[in-house]
Amino acid sequence: MKVKTLLVDSNFLLKRSIHGARNVHTDKFGHIGGLYSFMTKLRKLIKENQINKVVLAWDGENGGIYRHNLDPAYKANRKDKTWNSKIIMSDYDIKKEKEKDQSILKQRKRIQAYAEELFLRQIEVENVEADDLIGAYCVENHNKEDIIIYTNDRDFIQLLKLNIKIIFDNINDIIDKSNFFLHFPYDYKNGLTMKIIEGDVSDNIKGIQGLKEKTLLNHFPELVNRYVSVKEICTKADKINEERVNNKKKPLLALTRLTENIGRLRLNHQLINLEEPFLNDIAEEELEQLSFPLNDEDRNSKNLYKMMVEDEFFTVYSGNFVNYIEPFYPVIMSEKKMLKDYINSWHHNSK
Repeated sequence: MKVKTLLVDSNFLLKRSIHGARNVHTDKFGHIGGLYSFMTKLRKLIKENQINKVVLAWDGENGGIYRHNLDPAYKANRKDKTWNSKIIMSDYDIKKEKEKDQSILKQRKRIQAYAEELFLRQIEVENVEADDLIGAYCVENHNKEDIIIYTNDRDFIQLLKLNIKIIFDNINDIIDKSNFFLHFPYDYKNGLTMKIIEGDVSDNIKGIQGLKEKTLLNHFPELVNRYVSVKEICTKADKINEERVNNKKKPLLALTRLTENIGRLRLNHQLINLEEPFLNDIAEEELEQLSFPLNDEDRNSKNLYKMMVEDEFFTVYSGNFVNYIEPFYPVIMSEKKMLKDYINSWHHNSK
């Protein structure tokens, strides 16, 4: 049976979980909404999509520093980056932020502990972003595994050509090459092209002023039906403005900006292209380890049950322990089988 893998944009899921369950507390653990919602969403995704392998990808400490070194504006709008200038806050604001950060860290660590007992794989590497780890995993394994990414980040659209699928949190359908056109107004093969030109507001990546999705599709309708390179768009932009000048019309400023900012376009290609991710040696090694069996020593349901009791998890979940972890069984059994097959193969080859 082919491995069916769920790659999780874990920082996004944690943020979503905490925001959606801010008022869920237990006496012993405190705010447990992030932990509970994270694990419960995972449980649902595994069950609904018949997953037998899970990889939780986390942003490493100082994740994004490589892009920041190329473009100092990268994520400079986010106060949680140590390499960014700090915003000015009152003492009360600082206190509340520290409490919030401590709660998030506590829940994140507990999620990671639960995941270990449930045979959910995890990867987190200092200086490396989860996006790059997910991109690298897809490039390496798209022909070996059926891969589904869970995220809300449109950057991953560029990976659809690798035959992966994406569960966007705010779209009901699982997006793949065949149904992309039902939800987006351009060909899936142009995901990277669109991003390079538009930039990315959330990551503070500067695009070409005046060229957002609607304007791009208006001037370059071929984006709807086939792959169009950035170079082709720049060439056509020159021709459009040349024709306008010949017809005694003013050149379009947005198209002029496009052809005058080739350096920016090249930089954006580096910043956004997930098929050429920003990795270090440790990330390469950790990614390679994801193809090897998990050691089953010290991983068991007793450890998980003990933690869940300590956290008063079952004051939030109305069912029992067995019912809660039942959807995780296909992952657990698949990982145990992989280890067993690996050991048997090793013994056979060593004879």
